[in-house]
Amino acid sequence: MRDSFVSIRGRVAINVEALNMTESIGNYVKHRRVPVMLREDDGSYSVYFVPAISGESVAHALQVILAEECSNGGKGRKVLPVCKLCSKGIFLKSSNYKILSESIPSVTEGKHDDIEELVIKNCVVEDIGGFLYAEEKNVKRTSNFFTGYMVPTQEALKSSIVEPQLHSRYALGTKFVEKDTRGQMLYYVELTSTVYTFSLDIDTRFIGKITFNIERAGESVVSEEERLERTLALLNSVERLLVENSFGAKRTRFLPTIDWESMVIAVSDRPWTVPSPFTKSYIDRAKQKKEKINSNTDLYIFEGGSFEAFVSDAFAKIMERIAS
Repeated sequence: MRDSFVSIRGRVAINVEALNMTESIGNYVKHRRVPVMLREDDGSYSVYFVPAISGESVAHALQVILAEECSNGGKGRKVLPVCKLCSKGIFLKSSNYKILSESIPSVTEGKHDDIEELVIKNCVVEDIGGFLYAEEKNVKRTSNFFTGYMVPTQEALKSSIVEPQLHSRYALGTKFVEKDTRGQMLYYVELTSTVYTFSLDIDTRFIGKITFNIERAGESVVSEEERLERTLALLNSVERLLVENSFGAKRTRFLPTIDWESMVIAVSDRPWTVPSPFTKSYIDRAKQKKEKINSNTDLYIFEGGSFEAFVSDAFAKIMERIAS
């Protein structure tokens, strides 16, 4: 297996979405907003509160797919270990002994001297996505993939708005709701449409390896063959995430229209990130960066045509490179 760093940046137009909501106030459900700073034409800076989709939302979707890929042995690969809770999309991540013993039934109290090794061997999702065991032995494993908030691009920032829509799930006045009692009411859900940025990085160096214990850091606890299988499962999961646009919540009645405008995927021998897609120039800046800082980097660039074909071709080549 050839350890690599994969960096993905893109721009995606998402119309009429409620993919990341926050608190509800009465019958009003709010869309997530974040402050974003923008440099104005006169050189000053302004802060705008704009709709966003959190990195945690993207990470959750990716880990759900990863659990499925590992449990089902996607694309002819062997089945890989996933703990009981992660296999159900419940990512409590071995945060205490009660959860650990529920997730991995073979655990016996007092016989888990190296918790990180135990979890790595028994759950690919926590190996790749990290965990924090916070009891008598605090153990932290950092995620091997990194993602951030999806925010409007520079050109879309000022025109991004959040608009509440009225919905009528209304039971009052029917025989099913008695007089002077409360029933289902009218409610409002905030929606937005904008062009979002997207970012995701993958570092394969520590998949299947100890990272927390200083004396054992970098030591593999699974075979090299399984490290490769875990890495390919992750890459297949990212491919599915991008092609199926399966991130975000509230999709059963607010399924948005999604169209990828552009994307750059880089694969390198060491950490090498694609510049931020906040501005349109990110593709040119990625090319310029490769000229100055190569790190044996391959770039795959999408600016139009079939997005699905682009992603499939790019990931096939990346997986072939890593498997070489």
